[in-house]
Amino acid sequence: MKTFLHYLICIAWMQLSINLFAQDKMKGISLVGSRDPISIADISPLIEINANWVTLMPFGFIKDKEIKFNIPWQWWGEREEGIRETIDLCKNNGLKVMLKPQVWIPDGYTGDFKLSKENDWRIFESSYREFILFFLEIAEELEVELFCIGTEWKSFIAARPDFWNRLIREAKSIYKYQLTYAANWDDFQKVYFWDELDYIGVNAYFPISFRKNPAQVELLEGWKIHRKRLSEFSHKNKKQIIFTEIGYRSLKGATVKPWEFREKGAYASQIQVRAYEAFFEEVWSEDWLKGMFVWKWYINHPDQGGRGNIDFTPQNKPAEKVIRDSWAQ
Repeated sequence: MKTFLHYLICIAWMQLSINLFAQDKMKGISLVGSRDPISIADISPLIEINANWVTLMPFGFIKDKEIKFNIPWQWWGEREEGIRETIDLCKNNGLKVMLKPQVWIPDGYTGDFKLSKENDWRIFESSYREFILFFLEIAEELEVELFCIGTEWKSFIAARPDFWNRLIREAKSIYKYQLTYAANWDDFQKVYFWDELDYIGVNAYFPISFRKNPAQVELLEGWKIHRKRLSEFSHKNKKQIIFTEIGYRSLKGATVKPWEFREKGAYASQIQVRAYEAFFEEVWSEDWLKGMFVWKWYINHPDQGGRGNIDFTPQNKPAEKVIRDSWAQ
């Protein structure tokens, strides 16, 4: 009798541990900055999908080797006023926040960004420092739980290690909460400063199939090699990994090159569904994975996504239910 009772207690404890572990996961949405002020009506759909985190992404733009940001012509959701109000709105409704300032390079990619002259690098670094510290100070003041110091700067990081080491030290002197960096899926193992951050951030656009219209078994198999590599890297560095971005478009080929956002094609909602189902089945429960941030989500939820939309957003598509149900467990 005692043995059987002990068995029941162990099962109950295991189930409680699993539930607590699931609740502790970051279930995040990447919220696109809006043109106009937002309201609780724009936050409610995030809560309804069972999200507990949100990423806010104020953008800067490179002009003459300097980053321009928080300027009058930018949308409300990317300026200081909008960021402050959105942080308050999210936190007041039970959502934790990652602030993730990003740089947009028209017709280019941040990972390839390079400069040839030392003086040009210094000009750019000074403006990037100003850009990051501006939002870092807001994050500290408003008690934002997580801050991302950069997104997919592959060549910049390789070329200028001293700058990044200084930036991280300065960030820590200003901001007392948690820090991460969003590396691209193909270079996270080359980032040399993970020891200085709280989490390893990965934009998880891993290719998980060779065919444009794969069966589910191919997607599950496609995750296995990435899962093994991520697990080994996490345990080697003794830090959990956050998928700072993860998403799939709703068209054929979305699982071959998930990062591709320009390709045209016919709407195929089941590709997006299968991709998320494979992720949740094969990866979500891993202990090295702290959480995920779905790429991406727009305000005015009733008017977004839907049948025929081939963008990344799962809004008003079958994939939205997959995410909601998986996060409810």
